[in-house]
Amino acid sequence: MGLVTLGVMTTCQGKERSLVAGGGLHGWSRSIACSLALVLVGSCATRQTEEAKASALSQYAFAVTCDMRQYTAPDYPGPRYFDGACAALREVGEGAFMIIPGDFDPPERTRATLDRFFGTNYPCYAVAGNHEAETAADMVWLRQWASNGIPGLVRSGPPGAEATMYSFDYGNSHFIAFNQYYDGTRDTELADKAGQASLDWLAADLAATKQPLIWIIGHEPIVSQPDMDTGRLRHEHDSMNARPALRDQFVQLLNQHEVTGFICGHTHNASVAKVEGVWQLDAGHARGMGDKGSPSTFLKVRVKGTQAWVDVYRADANGENYRLRRTVALTKATGS
Repeated sequence: MGLVTLGVMTTCQGKERSLVAGGGLHGWSRSIACSLALVLVGSCATRQTEEAKASALSQYAFAVTCDMRQYTAPDYPGPRYFDGACAALREVGEGAFMIIPGDFDPPERTRATLDRFFGTNYPCYAVAGNHEAETAADMVWLRQWASNGIPGLVRSGPPGAEATMYSFDYGNSHFIAFNQYYDGTRDTELADKAGQASLDWLAADLAATKQPLIWIIGHEPIVSQPDMDTGRLRHEHDSMNARPALRDQFVQLLNQHEVTGFICGHTHNASVAKVEGVWQLDAGHARGMGDKGSPSTFLKVRVKGTQAWVDVYRADANGENYRLRRTVALTKATGS
């Protein structure tokens, strides 16, 4: 196609020069024909570019890591810690961006690790975990990050959580960073577990989006699930289910709007399971051998059109040699 196009342009331009020099009606006819050919070629190229962009926006991938806190360089360098997870992710393709559903403190060390492995322009969207919420310096860092401009931002959070609760679009997906520690005034209330003010903001954002795929990112799970390999269970009674009425309202919203997946962490145990009709993607931990109770993990979420799959990569007992352990196709969120 490129050779044909180039030939048409060269021939037409050559003819046009000779015809204009020689004059005559026949020459003008050829000149007009060549101009039309150039317009058609340009239109075809534009259409191909638009189709390529549309394809890229409907077929993409993103990574999920979490709870790597403290096990980052320079204190914990090397392949047995978060460095190893990043190196393995780079090998399989890091995707368009990373999502971190909390507990990534100190945040400047985590961001520096991403810079080393993926470059300074690699986007990372994070939500506050309980350890960020209890550490003033971490929350300052999060707010500063947001003030520099959130890529694809659709909506900032409510008063008091403008920078730590937000939504953004990528491709045909809508993402909601949901701060579970917002109480209507402050965004660091650890006992709140997604209070009414948070749910009201979430409901309005869900109602406004027209995207076919919707992802919600929060730190604590709806209900803690056992680790997919070891069966370990943590935070069984003190996650969102600690406040059942609010948890039930949250789940109802997600089912009502057919949310594709709820991405979380907190437990250090990896699982991808339907929880009360909602796909819950718990990324476990990415601290390598920093937690020997379950294998270090990262998720790679692949999207093609309105279909999505989750690839679960896990390390060995030494926190190294990440391998694809499971792929889960995310079917429609409603139902069992």
